[in-house]
Amino acid sequence: MTTGAVCEEDRRGIRLRKKAKESDEYLPYPYGDGKGQSNFALPTPTFHLVFFLLGLAVVFGIIVYVEKQLPTPLMIEDEANNPGKFIAERAKNTLVNLTNIGPRVTGSYENEVLAVNFLKNTIESIIEQARPIHKIELDFQKINGSFPLTFLDGMTHVYYDVQNVVVKFGSDKGSEHSILMNCHFDTVSDSPGGSDDGASCAVMLEILRLFSLSKKPIKHNLVLLFNGAEENFMQASHGFITKHKWAKEIRAVVNLESCGAGGREVMFQSGPNHPWLMKIYSQTVGYPFASSLAQEIFQSGFIPGDTDYRIFRDFGGVPGLDFAWYLNGYVYHTKNDNAAHVPLGSLQRTGDNMVALVTGLVSADELTNTAQHKEGRIVFFDVLGAFIMFWSIFAGDIVNIATLLLSVYSMSSNMKEAIHRGLTKKQYLKQLISCAGVVLQSWLLALFSAVAIALTLTALGLSMSWYAKPVWILFLYVLPAMFVPMMFLMYKSQQQRKTVVSPWTLFQLYYDGYQLVWSTMLLLSTVSRIQSAFIPLFWVVFPTVGNLIRLKIFLHWRDWKWLLLHATMMFLPFVQCAYMTLNAVQLFIPIMGRTGAANNGELILAVLCAVMFSLLFSYIIPMILLVRNPRQVLSLLVGIFIASLGALMFTPLGFPYSGDPAGLAQQRFAILHAERSFHNINGELTNRESGFWVVDLDVNSPATVKGIVPEFDNAVPVTKDCETYLYCGMPYFIPILSFIWKTHWIKGPEIDVPINTTFKLMSRTAVSQSVQRLSFHVTGPDHMGLMVSPVKEIELLRWSMLSDPPLAGPKWNGRETYFVYFSYADKPRPWIFTLDLRVPDGWDKAVLDIALTSHFVHGPHQKSKPFKKLVEQFPAWTTVTGWQATYKSFIV
Repeated sequence: MTTGAVCEEDRRGIRLRKKAKESDEYLPYPYGDGKGQSNFALPTPTFHLVFFLLGLAVVFGIIVYVEKQLPTPLMIEDEANNPGKFIAERAKNTLVNLTNIGPRVTGSYENEVLAVNFLKNTIESIIEQARPIHKIELDFQKINGSFPLTFLDGMTHVYYDVQNVVVKFGSDKGSEHSILMNCHFDTVSDSPGGSDDGASCAVMLEILRLFSLSKKPIKHNLVLLFNGAEENFMQASHGFITKHKWAKEIRAVVNLESCGAGGREVMFQSGPNHPWLMKIYSQTVGYPFASSLAQEIFQSGFIPGDTDYRIFRDFGGVPGLDFAWYLNGYVYHTKNDNAAHVPLGSLQRTGDNMVALVTGLVSADELTNTAQHKEGRIVFFDVLGAFIMFWSIFAGDIVNIATLLLSVYSMSSNMKEAIHRGLTKKQYLKQLISCAGVVLQSWLLALFSAVAIALTLTALGLSMSWYAKPVWILFLYVLPAMFVPMMFLMYKSQQQRKTVVSPWTLFQLYYDGYQLVWSTMLLLSTVSRIQSAFIPLFWVVFPTVGNLIRLKIFLHWRDWKWLLLHATMMFLPFVQCAYMTLNAVQLFIPIMGRTGAANNGELILAVLCAVMFSLLFSYIIPMILLVRNPRQVLSLLVGIFIASLGALMFTPLGFPYSGDPAGLAQQRFAILHAERSFHNINGELTNRESGFWVVDLDVNSPATVKGIVPEFDNAVPVTKDCETYLYCGMPYFIPILSFIWKTHWIKGPEIDVPINTTFKLMSRTAVSQSVQRLSFHVTGPDHMGLMVSPVKEIELLRWSMLSDPPLAGPKWNGRETYFVYFSYADKPRPWIFTLDLRVPDGWDKAVLDIALTSHFVHGPHQKSKPFKKLVEQFPAWTTVTGWQATYKSFIV
C-alpha cells in the first residue's frame, strides 16, 4: 500500500515536471531561467509556420480578387431611376462609334476629318439639349509650333496644322477661372485606340452631357480638350496650352490616359506642389486609387512613357492630376485595342470618379488664386482602394522622426531584456549589428539568386514564361525570395548560438535587425525628401508598436498566442505593401513585352520581384529560426520551386504568349519595310538597299518565329552599321536608340511609296568669321525625322526650329547627336530650316552627318504587298505593327 502511494506520487511529479518543461519551451524570451533546458529547444511547431505561409497565399488571392472588382455598370434603361448618374452603356456606345472610324493617326483623313466631325456632331447634339442656364462654347483650333522634349533620348518637335476640339462649359454669370479636362482622340498606327485614348474621350463626352442637363449652374468653368496629336508626342496639348485663347484661364488640369484596357484608373501624378488637389480628390471620389510611389517611378523615366500632363505642367505652369488605366497592357498600342476590350465596369468606375472630382474642382475656392495654395509636395496613397491617406513632406518629416525615436526606444528596451538573459550590452549591440548585416546580405543573396535564375532561363530559351501566365512569377521568383534568405539566416544563426543561447533572443535580435535596417531606410528617405518614404514608415512603426505592446502588456503570452500577436501587427503593413506590389507586377509584366530585346525582360522582372518580395517578407523570414523542424518548411518551398522548373523545362506550360481572344498576351513585332540610301560628300549615291527592318521588342525576338516565318531565317543583326552610320543607318521613328538598339535586317523587295523624300542644301553663308549658316529644304510625307551629328571639331550653336539652344541626344562615336521630329496634319508643305555652326578657321572638310527619315504610317501606301504577305505568315500569338519608311544619309 505504501509502495503504491509512493509510485503514484512519483508519477504525478514526473507529469508535472514534463508539463513544466514543455511549457518552458514555448515561453518567449525573457521567460524561463534556462535551467535544465537544452540551449536551443525550438518552440514553434512546424505546422504553425506552414499554416501561416498558406494564410499569406490566401491574403494574396483575396487582394487579387478585390483589386479586380468593378462597380456594376449602369445601362441606358437604368437612367430613369438614376438621374444625374454616369451611364456606362452610353459612354461605351460613343466609344464604339469612335473606334469604328479605325486607326486615327495624326495627318490621316480618319483623324483630321472623320474623328473631328464625329466629335463636332456629338458635342453639338449635347449643346442642343442643354439647359439654358448653362453657357457652352465649341471651338476648333489648328496650330503650328515647336518645342524641345527631354523624353527618351531627347528630341525637338516641329509641327504644323495639328487640331484640337475644345469645349468651354460655364454659367451665364461667367468666371475667369477654369478646370481643364484632357483626352486625345488620335491613335498610333494600326490601333483603333479603344482604351488609348478613345475611352477617355467617351467618358468626357458623357460628363459634358450630364453637366449640360444639370439644373444647377457651376461656379467655375470646365474646359474639355479633345486633342488630336498626343501620339505625335504631345504636340496638340502644347499647341493648346501655349496658344489657345482659353489657355490663360486654366487653373488646374485633369488628364485622362491609358497604358492598358480597363481595370481601375490610377492617379499617378499630382501637383506639383498643390496639395489642395489631392484634398479634393480624397474628399470626392468614391473609388480612390493613387500612389506617390507610382509618381516617383513614372517621373524617374523607368517606365517608357509620358502624357500630356507633362506639357501642361512644364509649358503652361498648370498643376493637375494625371490618371491612367493600366491593366491588360497586352493590347496597348496594338490592333486589338478595340472597344470590346474596354469593360463597362471600368467606364462606370472612371465616370463616377471623374464626375465627382470635376464637380468638386469647379466648386473649389482655391481656383480663384491657386498660387496662394501652393504649399509643397505631398505623400499620398490609397489604403486598399477604400480611402486616401496624404500629408505634406514637412508633416511626414515630423512623423518619420518621431517614429525613428520610438524605434530606437523599442530596440533599447529589447536590449535591456536581453541583458536579463545573459547577454551584455556590448554583446547585444554587436549581435544586433551582425544581424542587420545578415539581413542586408540575405537580400543581396536573394537578388543574386533571382539574377542567376533569370540568366539560366534566358540561356535555356525559357524566357518570359510569366508573360501570359503571371502565376509563374510565384514559383520562379517569389518562392526564392522567401527560402533563400531563410536558408541564409539558418546558416548564419549556427555561428551565433555560442553567444546567444535562446532561440527567442536570437529571433528578437533578427527582428530588431530588420527594424534597424528599415529605420535606416526611413532615415535616408526622410533626408532625401522622397515621397515614397511611407513604405519604410510602415515597416518601422508597426513592428515598433507590436514590440512595445508585447513588452508592456502581453509579456506572458506564449505559444500560438505570440504568433497571433506577430501576425496581427504585421497584417496591415503586409497587406498594404502586398497590394502595391501586386499592382506593380500587373503593370510591369505587359511592359516587358515592349522594352526591347537589349533589355532582358526576364532579368528586369526577376530583379524587381527579388527586391519587392524580399522587402515584403522582411518580418516573415526570421520566423524560420523558431520552427522545430525548419528543414521540412525549406524542403517544401524548395521542392515546389524545383518541380516548377521541371514543368517549365519539360512541358509546354511555360510558353510565353497567347493568341486566345479571351486572354490575349501576344508577342509584339514592329517591322518597317524600308529603303536605305547613303550619299557621299558630293551628294553621290554610294549604296542603296531595301528590306524589312525588324525592331526586336522583347528578349525572345526574333527566335520565336524562326522556322515559322521563312524570311526570318535570313535575318541578320544590325551591329556594324551602328558604328558607320548615324542611328545605325535605320529609319528610327523616334529617338530610342539607347533603349532599343538590338534589331535585325532582312533583305527584301523594293518599297512602293507615293511621295519622294527630298533633301537639298540651299546655301552656305558666313554669319561671322567662325559661324556658318546652312540652309536646307526638305519635302516628304507627314511624318519625318531628322538626325544631325556635327563632326568633333564643329559645334551646333542654334537652329531655326527654336530660339532655345538645340537639345542634344546620346553621343555617336564621341560626337553630339540631335533628333528632330517633324509632322504636318493638313496639306503637304516643305520644311525649310537653318543650322548655325561654329567652325574653326580655314575649315574645308565635312561639318555634318545628316540623316533624313520618312514614315508612311497611314493611308493606302502604309503597307506594301510584300509586307502584307510577310505579316500573313505570323502565328496568332503574335501582333505586328509596321509601315513603309525610308532612310537617307548625307555628308555635308
